[in-house]
Amino acid sequence: MLQDLKFKNYRTIAAVTAIVLFSLSFYFLYLPVYAVNEEFTVNEGDGLSRIAEQLKSENLIKNELFFIFYVKALGLEKELKAGSYIFNGFISVPRIVSLLAEGFAEGNDVRVFISEGSNIWEIDRVLFNAGLSGKGDFAGKFYRDEGYLFPDTYLIPSQKSIRQSAEKTQNSESATELANKMKNNFKIKTKDILTGLSETKKREIIIIASILEKEARTENDMRLIAGIIEKRIASGMLLQIDATVSYGACQREFKYLNISMFKYCDVSQIGVANEIKTDSEFNTYMRKELPPSPISNPGLKALSAAANPLKSDYLYYLSTRSGDEIIFSKTSEEHAQNRKKYLEL
Repeated sequence: MLQDLKFKNYRTIAAVTAIVLFSLSFYFLYLPVYAVNEEFTVNEGDGLSRIAEQLKSENLIKNELFFIFYVKALGLEKELKAGSYIFNGFISVPRIVSLLAEGFAEGNDVRVFISEGSNIWEIDRVLFNAGLSGKGDFAGKFYRDEGYLFPDTYLIPSQKSIRQSAEKTQNSESATELANKMKNNFKIKTKDILTGLSETKKREIIIIASILEKEARTENDMRLIAGIIEKRIASGMLLQIDATVSYGACQREFKYLNISMFKYCDVSQIGVANEIKTDSEFNTYMRKELPPSPISNPGLKALSAAANPLKSDYLYYLSTRSGDEIIFSKTSEEHAQNRKKYLEL
């Protein structure tokens, strides 16, 4: 009787252990993680432990020991190949091991860096200079997505390069690939900031964030300016933001040009003093509301600042000539004094 009881206990323990091991194996090996353009590099000479450590540090696997055990169980310990790999979408340990063992590296891809606050024309120039698309291909097709193209580093397959000697021809394949990656990345990266908000509020935050990218550098300054924008709109004041005026001038020029006549418009070179006399939806010296659409593609810092404006007594601000400092003012008189002091105006 006692022996039977012990046998049953052993069977129960064995069954529970098997269930636990199965559950852990499923979680650590087969339950996928989600990656967006995650680049992972295996250097020549990297051993299995080093590879596992790096994968874990980049959150591409959940557990190093289970990864090592899986690779050894398949006899692939010495088969993982050096190279740069790009992981996208849902990936599990078996999928990662398969890619590393088969050597499906992306070493020949062209790396494209889009900085925070880049506008549609600046992105177009990056693609064109990289030999990935013709001048105006990106801007002409995706200008309506301004604000929703997340700034980041992207890899575009090199076989889609269209550079032929010194000549660049028009081709929108790489432009479309980059735009799709940027739009998808935007949805993923901004989920925590924008989830639960109305479409109207989301758009307002994105527009303000796009302005902040052109107006300030630090998150605290961005939050203060976001608060000023919010306060001025609520009180019916003009925003009087140079960056929106400059963007409006470039957009007006862009809309009336055929793609074959495309030329880059540098918002930093627009003569704002003359442009503020021309009425447009982006002229915040004439119109009290926000511009109708974003003026750049903001990063997370600006989006977070726009979603969390900092309340203050300030109503005015200016950037010093060097652009290194934002000077805030509470009254128009104080602002005028600061303009004279810092800008000699």
